[in-house]
Amino acid sequence: MAGFIKLKNNSLADQAKTGSAIIEVSKSAFDSSPTSEWRQFNDDTRGWLHRNGYRYEGPGAGPNGEIPVSVEIVPVYDTPNRMHVKVPWAGDLETTPVIVNEPSYGSEPEVRFKVLLARYFMRKCR
Repeated sequence: MAGFIKLKNNSLADQAKTGSAIIEVSKSAFDSSPTSEWRQFNDDTRGWLHRNGYRYEGPGAGPNGEIPVSVEIVPVYDTPNRMHVKVPWAGDLETTPVIVNEPSYGSEPEVRFKVLLARYFMRKCR
């Protein structure tokens, strides 16, 4: 069975940092200048994800949860007129998943949004 990419920890402060990094990627989408966050993300998506709060749990994971090259990652970007629909892998549908209540997202509105973004960004990502 393949692994999953998950947040490294439950720290709201760390997840807010991850959310901020996602915002920077989004703001610079398709900007290929050398200092662009998009370029860093696009040039080394696995490394960017790991540096910005995610770890891989599965076969071939690095010692600190680095994402192995055997895991194909396909970045997608929505526009006002293009939305991507994620079709789940059939293996995930063989057993009924356990649904748990979402933990607190913090109390400050700006932090809550960034934490939500960090959690949503790689939700159930294979």
